[in-house]
Amino acid sequence: SRGAAASHHIPVLGAILLGLAFSALALAMLRPALRGAFINDDYPLIVNHPYLRTLDAQNLAAILDPFGDASLHGVNYAPVMLLSFALEKAIFGLDTFGYHVVNVVVHGVNGALLAALLTASGIPRRAALLGALLFVVHPANVEAVAWISQLKTELAFAFALGALLAQRRFPAAALALFALGLLTKASALAALPTAAALSWSRRDAPRHWWWLGAWTAVAGLYAIPELHAQVAGEYSPHADAWMHARSIAALGARYLAMAATSYGVSAFQEPEPARSLVDPWWLAGVLAAALLGARTLATLRARKPEAAFWIAAAASFAPISQIWTFMHPFADRYLYFILPGLIGGGLFAALELRSQLLARQPALARRWAPAATRAALVGSLAVALVFAARSHARAALWTEEIALMRESARNYPNGANAAYYRALLAAERGDAETAVRELRECARHDIGHVARFSADPRFAPIARDPAFHALVDEIAGRWIEFARERGLESQTWLRSVGQAHRVRGEYTQAIAAFERALRGGGPLSSEIAADLQATRALERDARARERR
Repeated sequence: SRGAAASHHIPVLGAILLGLAFSALALAMLRPALRGAFINDDYPLIVNHPYLRTLDAQNLAAILDPFGDASLHGVNYAPVMLLSFALEKAIFGLDTFGYHVVNVVVHGVNGALLAALLTASGIPRRAALLGALLFVVHPANVEAVAWISQLKTELAFAFALGALLAQRRFPAAALALFALGLLTKASALAALPTAAALSWSRRDAPRHWWWLGAWTAVAGLYAIPELHAQVAGEYSPHADAWMHARSIAALGARYLAMAATSYGVSAFQEPEPARSLVDPWWLAGVLAAALLGARTLATLRARKPEAAFWIAAAASFAPISQIWTFMHPFADRYLYFILPGLIGGGLFAALELRSQLLARQPALARRWAPAATRAALVGSLAVALVFAARSHARAALWTEEIALMRESARNYPNGANAAYYRALLAAERGDAETAVRELRECARHDIGHVARFSADPRFAPIARDPAFHALVDEIAGRWIEFARERGLESQTWLRSVGQAHRVRGEYTQAIAAFERALRGGGPLSSEIAADLQATRALERDARARERR
């Protein structure tokens, strides 16, 4: 009926007002982080990114180039992400307040889009609003919103939701939004199987499937430059295949626990692999996968839209599950794409359970249904209030990186971040021996993380120590080998290699790397020319000392 159709639709004006309300809520909740500094990945992706200095025609062409230096620099082909950062940088400069406000507002808009998708899929408005509210206030999402460079996650999610909402009525726009999502972050790929499951549940006409075929073609084309950019990434596969498989299941269980309760939320997470056959996390993961898999198959067979949300959660988990290993296997921010699927699937399952109870025990169910509904509403709002309070407290951590490292060290004392944090404390005390030992432990986990330590001013108290110099030489050598093995010959990588050779006193090799970088051209030519001149002077001084 017309009234029933209206109940599964949020008007445009209503969605706008809801987005404003969620944005205002998020601004109040995350207020402690609004003046937070740039942190970690913000520097290579925004502050020091060579192609974001000015948005001229040359840099724009480099950003759009599928196989160019810009994609290798970020280890992803993400031109929409870079263009959004370039626009922000042109407007805000290095004042972080504006960046934070943009992140928070986009998060609020995503909450409204999620409510619209839940409602359009058949969830009653009130339940959809509660589900979207839980998404907005969830403590795990603080990382994706308070970390400036994670705008890429939020924008990719917004484009993916927009594509799903436009899929039936505006298929060409949906295809464009899906493409924009992919060009922001690969996580948007999860929208494709979700859209297919939604079309299956609605028994869409063949023309809708032809459009999904176009989505698949776009995803295939995108995969070519994305895989090319991945050669600059860092990988650390498990030597034990069975431990690797157990760890994948364990990560899934950790995400489910975090989604349901916020348990385990932490900065810079580094959980241990599931080494034991009786590790509770991997056993719970196997059980959860079996139950959710069975539920997904049952609802998919019955052509229910619920299946699309379980598939969305699974498709969002797959790329970060460590089936394909990478250096940071678990993080709060990865839940940003997984959580909406779990919320939608859980709401559908709860509503179906309610319907079944009403059908089987109508008299008893009608008697208790109003009280149960009120209890569910009050309970959901109580959970949202607790989540919001916890998110507000966590936002205070996102003001400086040292606070995040301190929390990571407390929660994961055997991780790379804990080792780096202990090295910093030792350096402050002038304890070079301990600092070097901890930095070696950090490098064992993650060479990319520790490669920056030689330029970290907090290590100045031990900068003249011979053991520290030896470690700098060692890590520089590993960095050179890393670039050589992957054939990284872009300007930014050649400059990095040249600087590593110079640190090691290998001036001839450094000069050769700088000269190749200059011949290739790029935005760093003036800095590389200065590096080359300084290195030639060092080489002349070294030769003069040898003659004496």
